[in-house]
Amino acid sequence: MHAFSAASTVTYPLQVIKARLQQRSEVVELTSEGEVRVVKREYSGLVDASKRIFQREGPSGFFKGCLPNAVRVAPSASVTFVVYEFVVDFLSNS
Repeated sequence: MHAFSAASTVTYPLQVIKARLQQRSEVVELTSEGEVRVVKREYSGLVDASKRIFQREGPSGFFKGCLPNAVRVAPSASVTFVVYEFVVDFLSNS
């Protein structure tokens, strides 16, 4: 399970960039001060999105939503590993 967690954590920033490129140009955000504001996001590509995320939000901006995503993905990954082990055990005993 550790390899899965490490791989998904390492590649998660790419998921954030992909989501930012795909989302609508105007979004409502909650600032760190607790203010609600409308932010216009228009990215010209991968490098532009990466630069803007880093400038506006710092390194942690690339990991927004990482924990909820892990909670969402973990049950299905667990089931996959259990089924895999069951099948391997069943086939090796046959």
